[in-house]
Amino acid sequence: MSEHSTLSGSPFNMNEKINTNNNILNDNVDNATLTDQNGTIMNTDKEISTRSQPVSNKIDHEAQSLERHKSKQLREGATDAEHLHSPLAELGQARKNFLLFIFSVATFIDICNVSGVAVAVAQISIDIKLNTSQIVWIITSYSLCFAAFLLFAGRLADLFPAQIVFEAGFFILGILSLVTSFVTSNKYGFLILRGLGGIAGAMTIPSAYHLTVHMFPEPKEQQGKLALLGMAGAVGNVLGLVLAGICMLANYRWFFRVLAILCVLFTVICIFLLPFTGSTYIPDPSTPRWKRLDIIGVLIMMGALITFILALTQGPIDGWGSASFIAPFVLSFPLAIGFFFWESKIPPKSAVLPSSVWAITNIVIASLAVGIAFPFWATSQLLYATWFQQVFRWTPIHVAAAMLPQGITGLLIGGLTQAVPQIITKPRWSMAIGGILIIVAELLQVFSDGGAGKDYWKYCFPAFILGSAGAVVTYFASAINLIAYCPPEMAGVAGAWTQVIAQIAGAITLAVQASFEGSGQGDWKLVGRRSFYFQIAWTAMLVIQYLVFYKNPGTPEEEHDAARRRIAAKGKDTGVISA
Repeated sequence: MSEHSTLSGSPFNMNEKINTNNNILNDNVDNATLTDQNGTIMNTDKEISTRSQPVSNKIDHEAQSLERHKSKQLREGATDAEHLHSPLAELGQARKNFLLFIFSVATFIDICNVSGVAVAVAQISIDIKLNTSQIVWIITSYSLCFAAFLLFAGRLADLFPAQIVFEAGFFILGILSLVTSFVTSNKYGFLILRGLGGIAGAMTIPSAYHLTVHMFPEPKEQQGKLALLGMAGAVGNVLGLVLAGICMLANYRWFFRVLAILCVLFTVICIFLLPFTGSTYIPDPSTPRWKRLDIIGVLIMMGALITFILALTQGPIDGWGSASFIAPFVLSFPLAIGFFFWESKIPPKSAVLPSSVWAITNIVIASLAVGIAFPFWATSQLLYATWFQQVFRWTPIHVAAAMLPQGITGLLIGGLTQAVPQIITKPRWSMAIGGILIIVAELLQVFSDGGAGKDYWKYCFPAFILGSAGAVVTYFASAINLIAYCPPEMAGVAGAWTQVIAQIAGAITLAVQASFEGSGQGDWKLVGRRSFYFQIAWTAMLVIQYLVFYKNPGTPEEEHDAARRRIAAKGKDTGVISA
């Protein structure tokens, strides 16, 4: 391990002259004085004069490990070997699996809040008196705030106790869902509550990935568990429609109430099952914890996402030449450039998206490939759900049943990864196979004529199965591998980053689909075909870039160490999020 990076396994700065003691890793450490092993008080101003002083004494690694264990949580810079014996990793297997189930439920509910509401927009818009151009905000008010807050939530999970972030977000989402079910006469109140729900939901995703990575540190097992967590989101895309359809047999309000019950119930169970492990943060008098939240970066990033998604939402409604599209669209680009510039100039330990993440193998191509899966589900579900109800006059429960093959397929493929781990561990093959399956599915949908009569079984049914299988496989090959090959201390940020990309990709493809529809409602050649042809080109482009530029990585442990060495070699970077 390098002595120039705190990621080498020590939570101390290797350029500082210090002696260890039993309280050095306590979050309430007295930064004015330190006590050496003989009980002598040392003045830190004299003994730790500057960070540039040479190393004058050896760190007792065994003592460090003991202190980490006493603190109940691995600190920043813990080695992969230490992760194998962390308090979370040493929980009972049954307990860990049930906690993973709770994390999966949270992921499922987050996605349900978008996909399920898509079935109910017609009834909701009548109740809260939204005009046609405003209906889209029933969905985007949640997804926009969800995407904008994700990276900040990832930062919270890495700097504060991840279980507190998860439980707080999950519980607040439940309360907000319950309140939303009763606010059906005020459109502004309803949309504001939806946006706040998106923020609460965003708190659960990065923290769930953070906790999962630490509970299952063994690489092969970790990849399988991350696959199950990712599958929950994929399944939520479709089963959200089913849940909403069932609830709408009574009233759409029960959809929000059922979500509220699930959120509160599983939050309470999680509080009892998940031990308090503290945070991975190490106090640093030169950089207080609040400064490491990168408020400026968060505001710039949120501005970029909000203006970009707002533009894509308003474009199909008001026209691509309207001011409501051009103004936010143009503004989003300098904001995005400013965000990445800002993140590259501030210390990684203070950045919401540390510049050091780009040292992870295949991060760029994997990030782009994350944009394959969710656009398939989003475009096919929204288009068919609308078509089935408006043209065929199907009920919501009938629509949900018709889309069910996508959800069942997602479950089956997700379960298959536990028996066939090569789906995850051989990403180049998985990406190629998944991409082909999606393209075949899109072609079937092109010629489905909307699923009229026997065409549903001839075209839609196999398309839903093949496309959903391909989407799950490509998601595992991109997002799950990205998270598995980044150092564990970056799990929160990596999990958030994959979801941000998925949300942006979904917004882009849905906007393109809406623009293709135009006034062609009722004509499948106009409504459906052009959108699915675009999806074929979109999928092919992202799959090809992945296959061409993919670099065969080593083992996860080797890649973790390699990323840390590359980060340390930059000179200005002292670590991923290290103190």
